[in-house]
Amino acid sequence: MNNKISALIIDQHPLIRHVVRGIIECKGGRVYETGGEHESIKMASVYKPNLIIVDFVGYKNLQLNLIHKLMIMSPESKVLIYTSLISIYYLKKCLEIGVRGYVYKKDDVINLDGAIDAVISGYCCFPQADLLLNTECALQLA
Repeated sequence: MNNKISALIIDQHPLIRHVVRGIIECKGGRVYETGGEHESIKMASVYKPNLIIVDFVGYKNLQLNLIHKLMIMSPESKVLIYTSLISIYYLKKCLEIGVRGYVYKKDDVINLDGAIDAVISGYCCFPQADLLLNTECALQLA
Protein backbone atom coordinates (compact mmCIF):
# COMPACT_ATOMS: atom_id res chain seq x y z
CA MET A 1 0.00 0.00 0.00
CA ASN A 2 1.21 3.46 -0.84
CA ASN A 3 -0.87 5.31 1.73
CA LYS A 4 0.39 5.19 5.32
CA ILE A 5 -2.53 4.32 7.57
CA SER A 6 -3.19 5.93 10.91
CA ALA A 7 -6.37 4.49 12.37
CA LEU A 8 -8.60 5.04 15.35
CA ILE A 9 -10.53 1.89 16.28
CA ILE A 10 -13.67 2.42 18.36
CA ASP A 11 -15.23 -0.80 19.63
CA GLN A 12 -16.39 -1.90 23.07
CA HIS A 13 -14.88 -5.35 22.62
CA PRO A 14 -11.10 -5.67 23.18
CA LEU A 15 -10.95 -8.83 21.03
CA ILE A 16 -12.40 -7.00 18.01
CA ARG A 17 -10.00 -4.09 18.55
CA HIS A 18 -7.12 -6.58 18.70
CA VAL A 19 -8.11 -8.20 15.38
CA VAL A 20 -8.58 -4.86 13.61
CA ARG A 21 -5.29 -3.60 15.08
CA GLY A 22 -3.54 -6.67 13.65
CA ILE A 23 -4.89 -6.00 10.16
CA ILE A 24 -3.78 -2.38 10.21
CA GLU A 25 -0.37 -3.08 11.74
CA CYS A 26 0.25 -5.73 9.04
CA LYS A 27 -0.21 -2.89 6.55
CA GLY A 28 2.41 -0.85 8.40
CA GLY A 29 -0.18 1.42 10.00
CA ARG A 30 -0.29 3.20 13.34
CA VAL A 31 -3.25 2.36 15.57
CA TYR A 32 -5.09 4.19 18.34
CA GLU A 33 -7.97 2.44 20.04
CA THR A 34 -10.71 2.94 22.57
CA GLY A 35 -14.00 1.49 23.69
CA GLY A 36 -15.48 4.78 24.88
CA GLU A 37 -17.41 7.55 23.15
CA HIS A 38 -15.88 10.54 24.95
CA GLU A 39 -12.36 9.20 24.67
CA SER A 40 -12.89 8.54 20.95
CA ILE A 41 -13.83 12.17 20.30
CA LYS A 42 -10.73 13.38 22.15
CA MET A 43 -8.51 10.91 20.30
CA ALA A 44 -9.92 11.90 16.90
CA SER A 45 -9.25 15.54 17.73
CA VAL A 46 -5.68 14.94 18.93
CA TYR A 47 -4.43 12.27 16.49
CA LYS A 48 -6.42 13.19 13.34
CA PRO A 49 -6.22 9.63 11.95
CA ASN A 50 -6.86 9.14 8.25
CA LEU A 51 -9.17 6.21 9.07
CA ILE A 52 -11.72 5.81 11.86
CA ILE A 53 -13.24 2.35 12.29
CA VAL A 54 -16.41 2.45 14.40
CA ASP A 55 -18.66 -0.30 15.75
CA PHE A 56 -22.27 0.73 15.24
CA VAL A 57 -23.99 -0.53 18.41
CA GLY A 58 -26.20 0.53 21.27
CA TYR A 59 -28.46 3.51 20.78
CA LYS A 60 -28.34 3.90 17.01
CA ASN A 61 -29.22 7.60 16.82
CA LEU A 62 -26.54 8.35 19.42
CA GLN A 63 -24.08 6.40 17.27
CA LEU A 64 -24.98 8.59 14.28
CA ASN A 65 -24.31 11.64 16.46
CA LEU A 66 -20.96 10.19 17.55
CA ILE A 67 -19.95 9.58 13.94
CA HIS A 68 -20.96 13.14 13.06
CA LYS A 69 -18.87 14.52 15.97
CA LEU A 70 -15.88 12.42 14.92
CA MET A 71 -16.16 13.82 11.40
CA ILE A 72 -16.22 17.36 12.78
CA MET A 73 -13.22 16.75 15.06
CA SER A 74 -11.21 15.12 12.29
CA PRO A 75 -12.70 16.18 8.92
CA GLU A 76 -9.95 14.53 6.86
CA SER A 77 -10.64 11.14 8.46
CA LYS A 78 -12.52 8.54 6.47
CA VAL A 79 -15.05 6.60 8.53
CA LEU A 80 -15.58 2.86 8.13
CA ILE A 81 -18.32 1.06 10.08
CA TYR A 82 -17.51 -2.47 11.28
CA THR A 83 -20.65 -3.82 12.88
CA SER A 84 -22.89 -6.72 13.74
CA LEU A 85 -25.92 -4.49 13.02
CA ILE A 86 -27.60 -5.59 9.80
CA SER A 87 -29.96 -2.74 8.98
CA ILE A 88 -30.59 -1.19 5.58
CA TYR A 89 -32.05 1.86 7.34
CA TYR A 90 -28.85 2.59 9.30
CA LEU A 91 -26.64 1.64 6.39
CA LYS A 92 -28.46 4.32 4.37
CA LYS A 93 -28.15 6.82 7.23
CA CYS A 94 -24.40 6.18 7.33
CA LEU A 95 -24.20 6.79 3.58
CA GLU A 96 -26.10 10.07 4.00
CA ILE A 97 -23.71 11.44 6.63
CA GLY A 98 -20.60 10.60 4.64
CA VAL A 99 -19.39 7.26 5.97
CA ARG A 100 -17.05 5.65 3.42
CA GLY A 101 -17.61 1.98 4.21
CA TYR A 102 -19.86 -0.48 6.04
CA VAL A 103 -18.73 -4.04 6.80
CA TYR A 104 -20.58 -6.74 8.72
CA LYS A 105 -18.77 -8.60 11.48
CA LYS A 106 -20.61 -11.77 10.45
CA ASP A 107 -18.70 -11.77 7.16
CA ASP A 108 -15.19 -13.07 6.67
CA VAL A 109 -12.50 -10.77 8.07
CA ILE A 110 -11.03 -10.53 4.55
CA ASN A 111 -13.96 -8.21 3.75
CA LEU A 112 -12.76 -5.81 6.44
CA ASP A 113 -9.21 -6.03 5.11
CA GLY A 114 -10.38 -5.18 1.59
CA ALA A 115 -12.65 -2.39 2.83
CA ILE A 116 -9.76 -0.78 4.70
CA ASP A 117 -7.67 -0.80 1.51
CA ALA A 118 -10.56 0.59 -0.54
CA VAL A 119 -11.47 3.38 1.88
CA ILE A 120 -7.85 4.46 2.42
CA SER A 121 -7.43 4.55 -1.37
CA GLY A 122 -10.39 6.92 -1.73
CA TYR A 123 -13.14 4.47 -2.60
CA CYS A 124 -16.37 3.58 -0.82
CA CYS A 125 -17.19 0.05 0.27
CA PHE A 126 -20.75 -1.01 1.09
CA PRO A 127 -22.55 -4.37 0.93
CA GLN A 128 -23.98 -4.31 -2.59
CA ALA A 129 -26.77 -6.83 -2.01
CA ASP A 130 -28.24 -4.78 0.84
CA LEU A 131 -28.05 -1.53 -1.08
CA LEU A 132 -29.74 -3.00 -4.13
CA LEU A 133 -32.70 -3.99 -1.96
CA ASN A 134 -33.26 -0.28 -1.47
CA THR A 135 -33.61 1.36 -4.89
CA GLU A 136 -33.15 4.85 -3.50
CA CYS A 137 -29.74 3.93 -2.09
CA ALA A 138 -28.75 2.24 -5.34
CA LEU A 139 -29.64 5.41 -7.26
CA GLN A 140 -27.55 7.54 -4.90
CA LEU A 141 -24.50 5.45 -5.74
CA ALA A 142 -25.00 5.82 -9.51
